Amino acid sequence: MKSKIINSDEFSYNTNYFFQLYALIRWSLVRYKVLLPVFTIAQLLLSLAIVYGLAFLIPTIDQTTAIYLSSGATSLGIIAVGCVLAAQIVSTAKQDGIVSYQRTLPVSRINILIADFLIWGVASLPGVLMSFLASSVKFNLTINFSFISIFLLILSQMTMISIGFCIAYWLPSNGVSLMTQIIMIGGLLFSPITYPADRLPEWTRIIYEFLPFVTSANILRSSFFGIEEIQSKDLLTVCFWLLFSSLLSLIALSRRN
Repeated sequence: MKSKIINSDEFSYNTNYFFQLYALIRWSLVRYKVLLPVFTIAQLLLSLAIVYGLAFLIPTIDQTTAIYLSSGATSLGIIAVGCVLAAQIVSTAKQDGIVSYQRTLPVSRINILIADFLIWGVASLPGVLMSFLASSVKFNLTINFSFISIFLLILSQMTMISIGFCIAYWLPSNGVSLMTQIIMIGGLLFSPITYPADRLPEWTRIIYEFLPFVTSANILRSSFFGIEEIQSKDLLTVCFWLLFSSLLSLIALSRRN
């Protein structure tokens, strides 16, 4: 049986690749060390506001309503971190010249994205855990943790973060502020995330089927709360937006100004 001989150049490249990723993660942690605790507190308050605050507006809460509020808290927390907070912070970094500096570094552009994905993915976990805890305490719901549900949670996180990066890299600062406000207002008020989609007009439901926000909420609701089966079209929509927005972010990082 022949053993595989590892080329020294290949080993050096792999070692250098992981060292780049490690260095970028450390650099991101230093940059965000003050902001991350603030984001954690904001997520905790948002999760409690959705689970407890919106419950005050509904006189009678049945099992379905409780599940929608609980899964909605998780989904909106992920959207807030990925599409709003991450987008605004990256937009500020772009204005400060940090993004331009990153483009000059002899590192893989994919590593830059992966490092930020990891940082913001971990940053959104406190809100996710708080939403699960609040749901369990407030509504006495059982949360179904499994390999598939955790994988779909990570998939949803990465999708929202990649959309936030794409918005920040391609739009000016004013455009980023406007877009993030539209996303949050639409998510909180008009998207069927915290309530069933059958309450909306049919034409709006068709639009939301092609966007990643409601489809991501459907996936999380199905996987963690078991209210319905996971729809393949929802999964494909989320995957499409992840790949599409990540590709646009890579193109933006690869540009030479």
